[in-house]
Amino acid sequence: MEERNRVLGETLRGLLAEGKMGAALALLDGLHPADAAEVLESVPYEDRLRIFRSWDAEGSSEALLEMSEDEQVRVVEGLARNLAVRIISEMPPDDAVDLLADLPPKLRESILSGLSARKAGELRRLLAHGEHTAGGLMTPEAMRLSQDLTVGEVLERLRGAPESVEMIYYVYLLDEGERLVGVTSLRELIVADPEAPVSSIMHRDLITVTPEEDQERVAALIDRYDLLAVPVVDGEGRLLGIVTVDDVLDVIEEEAQEDIYSLVGSWETEEGTERHPLLAPFLGRLPWVFFALVLEVLVVGGILRGFSDVLRDHMAIIFFIPAILAMGGTVAVQSATRVTVELMHGGEGRRFMRAVAGETGIGLLVAAASGGIIAMVAWLMRENASLGVAVGLAMGCTVLSAALLGSSLPLILRKMGGDPSKASEPLVATLMDAVGLAVYLLVAMALV
Repeated sequence: MEERNRVLGETLRGLLAEGKMGAALALLDGLHPADAAEVLESVPYEDRLRIFRSWDAEGSSEALLEMSEDEQVRVVEGLARNLAVRIISEMPPDDAVDLLADLPPKLRESILSGLSARKAGELRRLLAHGEHTAGGLMTPEAMRLSQDLTVGEVLERLRGAPESVEMIYYVYLLDEGERLVGVTSLRELIVADPEAPVSSIMHRDLITVTPEEDQERVAALIDRYDLLAVPVVDGEGRLLGIVTVDDVLDVIEEEAQEDIYSLVGSWETEEGTERHPLLAPFLGRLPWVFFALVLEVLVVGGILRGFSDVLRDHMAIIFFIPAILAMGGTVAVQSATRVTVELMHGGEGRRFMRAVAGETGIGLLVAAASGGIIAMVAWLMRENASLGVAVGLAMGCTVLSAALLGSSLPLILRKMGGDPSKASEPLVATLMDAVGLAVYLLVAMALV
């Protein structure tokens, strides 16, 4: 597909160079919007604007929505206000709001003032919600009907539903006060008796969210209950809109990226990296780089100074410090990652305790294996049985400590109200350097 779109991009550039705008638009019209967006992004910016100025609003809006957020903003900023208004008016409300939220305030207000009063009011209400909330994700275009209708009447309304209605597979049923009282699916409607009241087949045990609900929790609900959409209701139970699974997929990708960055101690974002390819990664990584530097110098250096007399008398102990620290850091990071994943995916109760117990058990096995191996190496290198026992036992204690630290740190962060993904590799590894070195030297000092 990438090779195909690369060739199409070259073809499009050739058509534009020859002044064949009609053929260029015909080429784009024959593509899926996602492919059209990729092809468009391969041509120079000015040519891209020429295409949007000549293309119909429907085709423009579909392709524009498939572009990266930064590119969407660049295109809209380069278009005349009236054209930008026409393109955005063709977009579904939830997608239009996402784009408007990224625009400079002055341009956003200018575009909103050019839309119809109904469309502008709808978008302003959605913009009032937080960007990362259910209200910011939802679309008000849902199939909402009265619970007093029959199944046949509901099916007739579905046949006449406008194209703007999203997720027509679900029908949301309301009472006289416009409160959501039930939901049914297209499948249930098709197999039901057309004369039966729709209230007889609707589900009253509803899974809903409020507009203020965090987008990550909305994604978790849709994933947990295998939903295609989840309704958003206000404090009185009135249906405001729905969050669909396609919006949630974007959230899951965004949250997964943030969690991965957090686990490695780098809180840069894709948007920030695109705008500042050097500054954003630098600022995102600097806090943990500084933290690791200070802790290593002050704490680890302090431990070494405190045991300087022992190290001077038993130089052989120094040879095994790198191995001890490497094993401790590796096991701690592995345990922290496993437990963090369980917490971020809703692992609670028995499932979570099994993960912690499992990491502790694995830590014991790794401690025994690594301790035995390094004890044998130490004994063969120095032909000193006491050194071998000391190093082996110290390695075992360090590895077990690493498993316990790595397993407990994400949970401690969660209990403190923090994000368990902040138990990042730099934090865990740096803390384990200090703990592992202290454990090793204490055990070695006692036995050598």
